[in-house]
Amino acid sequence: MRAPVSSESDAFRLTLGAALLVAASVVIGALVDPLVGLVVFAAGVVIALLVYLSRAGSDRRPKLRAAAQAPHPHGATPGRRHVLVVANETLTGSDLREQILHGDAERVEVDVLAPVLSSPLHLGMTDIDDELQAARTRLERSLAWARDQGIDARGEVGDPSPTTALEDALRDFGADEVIVVTHHRVRETWQERAELERLRQELGVPVKHVVIGEEPPGSA
Repeated sequence: MRAPVSSESDAFRLTLGAALLVAASVVIGALVDPLVGLVVFAAGVVIALLVYLSRAGSDRRPKLRAAAQAPHPHGATPGRRHVLVVANETLTGSDLREQILHGDAERVEVDVLAPVLSSPLHLGMTDIDDELQAARTRLERSLAWARDQGIDARGEVGDPSPTTALEDALRDFGADEVIVVTHHRVRETWQERAELERLRQELGVPVKHVVIGEEPPGSA
């Protein structure tokens, strides 16, 4: 199921719709009866939920699969394996290096996608300046690590919508393999949940998961 807020335009519409529903409920409650206003609000929420559920997932698979299979303006050099690394965490570690290279650095090209990992509230209010700067820093450090490891890599900061960011990257660069790099579970963000399952269901290429950092003592 897709996130209800997947782009800035979605966030604006959601915020505007919620404000109008609250305003209408308050006015009706004041003019008629508070209970009637509450019923109007509840009905509006139910209708919005039904509309969302009817649209959820209707076009996700065709878009991502079509993007992965389309001609790619900046695809890998012929004869080289192209790996898309989704950097939800700064890239580091020997395990990740082996997952990327498979012992053959000369035949691998890497694109690093650094998503903007914002909270639902900040995304809804389009207040993502801090998260955008964090993504830029994560990308810079990840590319520096890749250079130190002898990995041919380039990268970009992704759209605040996880789906849009992946779709853009797949359409522009393509991928023979996708590696999703995440935090350990106790630091997992709302945008990371179900990302792996979604990609594995929708893409026709291998999708791997690498967790950066050890889980703290006592964590599940």
